[in-house]
Amino acid sequence: MRLTGGQSDEQATIDQVRINVAFEQMVFAVFTGAAAGGALTFLLALARSLFGGFFLSGVVSQLLESLLVSILIFLAGFVASVIFGAPLFAALEKRKRRNVWPYLGAASGVAIAVFVLLAISVPGAASFSLDTIAAIFAPALVIAIVFAQGMKPHWRAAEKAEAEAEGPVIFRIH
Repeated sequence: MRLTGGQSDEQATIDQVRINVAFEQMVFAVFTGAAAGGALTFLLALARSLFGGFFLSGVVSQLLESLLVSILIFLAGFVASVIFGAPLFAALEKRKRRNVWPYLGAASGVAIAVFVLLAISVPGAASFSLDTIAAIFAPALVIAIVFAQGMKPHWRAAEKAEAEAEGPVIFRIH
């Protein structure tokens, strides 16, 4: 360890560890959101098929559709975590903003972008059903909330470490 600038090297290492932990939490949240989106797709399709006629081939088709939806949600979420999530975390960590709202806004923005991209590129976009809209927006909310819940212990630990680094608070009464 160097005598000059050692604190900045240590702080850079700590910051990198925090970003890595946050990215791991983001990937876990994306897995959870993808599973939730696939389950939602399957349950909505299953409910629709129960009213329209129940066939085993339809259930297999719904399972495959749900798997495809889960994979697409995971890919979109992972790319969004790399492009937006990790840099957003680094910027917010410098400002010591540790709550769910910025991540909820970012996840909603990504969901809106995916929806607009689908609306532009898919023919018949005006006929998007409530199922499709729910499959786009619900996983984004799940991802942001799961990420924030996973980061709460880390955020509390960081706040405690920062408070201890500042030294004890001494109150003087004159």
